[in-house]
Amino acid sequence: MPRLPFRILLFLSSYSPLFGILAYRNRNTEKVWIPLVVVAVVALLALWLVMFASRNKKGTALTVTHSRPKDGDVLAYTATYLVPFLTVDLAHIEGVVILASFLFVLGVVYVNSDMLFVNPALNLAGYHSFWITDANDHEYSLITRRIELNKDTTITPTKVGKYVRLEVKRP
Repeated sequence: MPRLPFRILLFLSSYSPLFGILAYRNRNTEKVWIPLVVVAVVALLALWLVMFASRNKKGTALTVTHSRPKDGDVLAYTATYLVPFLTVDLAHIEGVVILASFLFVLGVVYVNSDMLFVNPALNLAGYHSFWITDANDHEYSLITRRIELNKDTTITPTKVGKYVRLEVKRP
């Protein structure tokens, strides 16, 4: 899968829980809740399709020499970025403009940074993200169902970016 579409998909799916909450909050306004539900469902479905299509793919074997989890960033992400937008009134154009502007700016930052792997939807589906270093001292971001990665563990994740690997199948 090309790098940019996968990053955009991760971005949209990371906001699916927010879109769902906002849809519920605006459930009395059809022109608001229906598009929010559609975006949330389409993003989650697309992410599921990518994960499903990648389930049996194997990449080059990597032997892990060092790993550290990145899942702890989810709480900071949630508190800092999502909570303030739960009160946005999307029934009025001002609220829509504010939310859309915020998501655009955050999307640019998110897609071009390590925030890409801070994704509540992936966490809810049982995935974790790690920084890993291989035997050649190359560092990668890894999305996996593994809860931990011990030194000298050999994995064969799929390459989804220059320094991004995806391991879908349960270990």
